[in-house]
Amino acid sequence: MPASTETEFLVETQFAAFPALALDCGVVLHDVQVAYETYGTLNASASNAILVLHAFSGDAHAAGVSKENGQPGWWSEMIGPGRAFDTDRYFVISSNVLGGCRGTTGPGSLDPATGRPYAMNFPVITISDMVRLQKLLIEHLGISRLLAVAGGSMGGMQALEWTVSYPEMVAAAIPIAATSRHSAQQIAFNEVGRQAVMSDPDWNEGNYYDGPPPRRGLAVARMVGHITYMSDASMRQKFGRRLRDKDAFGFDFSVDFEVESYLRYRGSQFVNRFDANSYLYITKAMDYFDLSAGRPSLASAFNCPDTRFLVLSFTSDWLYPTYQSLETVAALRSRNIDVAFCELTSQYGHDAFLLETKEQSEMIAGFLARVSSERDQAQPRRPEASEPVNLALSTRPDYAMIADLVEPGSRVLDLGCGEGELLAALRAQKQVDARGVEIDPAKVGRAIARGVSAYQSDIDHGLADYPDQTFDFVILSQTLQETRYPLAVLREMLRVGKRAIIAFPNFGHWTTRVSHLLSGRAPRTRLFPHEWHESPNLHFLTIKDFIGLCRKENWIIERQAFFRGKREVRSGANLLAEVAVFSIRAGR
Repeated sequence: MPASTETEFLVETQFAAFPALALDCGVVLHDVQVAYETYGTLNASASNAILVLHAFSGDAHAAGVSKENGQPGWWSEMIGPGRAFDTDRYFVISSNVLGGCRGTTGPGSLDPATGRPYAMNFPVITISDMVRLQKLLIEHLGISRLLAVAGGSMGGMQALEWTVSYPEMVAAAIPIAATSRHSAQQIAFNEVGRQAVMSDPDWNEGNYYDGPPPRRGLAVARMVGHITYMSDASMRQKFGRRLRDKDAFGFDFSVDFEVESYLRYRGSQFVNRFDANSYLYITKAMDYFDLSAGRPSLASAFNCPDTRFLVLSFTSDWLYPTYQSLETVAALRSRNIDVAFCELTSQYGHDAFLLETKEQSEMIAGFLARVSSERDQAQPRRPEASEPVNLALSTRPDYAMIADLVEPGSRVLDLGCGEGELLAALRAQKQVDARGVEIDPAKVGRAIARGVSAYQSDIDHGLADYPDQTFDFVILSQTLQETRYPLAVLREMLRVGKRAIIAFPNFGHWTTRVSHLLSGRAPRTRLFPHEWHESPNLHFLTIKDFIGLCRKENWIIERQAFFRGKREVRSGANLLAEVAVFSIRAGR
């Protein structure tokens, strides 16, 4: 989203101090300082605050231009006037994590007991310790409940920890390219980096503050890390096998390839701004992070029924792959916690959460607008004037019929929700608790941007996480014929919902019959316009077929309606109706 101002705003790092902080390892850390920045204005009710959490090598400078060094923040494209985290509406806070080296107490800070840097005498810390310090900061700023916590990578891990440790303080969470616990591979990469640091002779068991730091070891650690942040596709596009300032191999161990030069540059830049001991402590904290540890399951960690979640991942992220985000989403759904999810297409690998800002911005802006409206007005967000809510109901008779069937204030799940038009209308007109499932990531993104809680998944497999009877109504409109296992989907609908509303095109319509009879080929009509080899339809059912299935499965048809265009068909529906709508429930 574009900024509403042409020039970036200037920001200055601030500091807060606390007398003590109890850590998970049992140590109490004294005289703790935290560096932070704020953007925007806290409203009178202190209800518009958002905490933005940085990744491993980030710091408090998330947005604007630093007064100290003139550098832009690491998420400047996302934070500011008119952007995803709109500082005209929200008060955004960013702090440096505990154990860091950019103003918050860490191993390079002076130990008040000795007057010398802590070095390796600094106690081992956890993600939970980082969040505990952030909580002190938030309370220091006069905020009792955050509108949202958000961050990518390690920042997303902190966001998840907030919802587990302090659910009463978080209205919404946005973990991006994150995980609920590190895998063996992620721990392995971190260990290689730590060994690179500790193998440098200048590391000196961590006591290097009076001499040269372990620059070579830290540079190698960063080089390894940076490889994991990119993808094969992005490295192939950026570097390929191009040589650096030469026409042929040097047949020595100097730099031949551009990618070698790039990694060496990244390593050398990193050592100028990051402390090697902080590298050790923070990577260890990430490896220790495991929300399921000591609990029966990951799902049991989330005791936050009123917190809204937006979980995002990226197709090319192999460091924090999508399956880890889906583990979190599945756990949330099994607790019937409101969670939207989308996997964004990107070739940038893990770095995508810092680079792919446009689609993220649209979804985050819509999500935050919804959460803000629900919190401030205690009701769902009403769609903006530009949203085609009334148009959706007036141009789709099945939508109008479905809207008539759905009761006000009910819990609704829409399968194949598309861009969320129907759910947005139902939320606006009947104040329903609206959720959606859609397989197309582009449509999911637009639905979330509209403020709809949409989840990217295949309908054939997308309901297993939900407990029985979670919803009052489960809707499947114009999608049944596209599912691979329609009977299984219908049974799942009636497991997770008290009632199922199904709308489908009637293959028994006379035009389809005539087309098939006269051409001797797969029918192609206005109702079914696709060639057989391009059609999304896998099953061609008629009204009679569906009624017969309901009888066989002992499903009770409570209401039914049939349409030709916008007109309702009262008789001869199997021959004359183009679209059928049924409301059914399981028999006793």
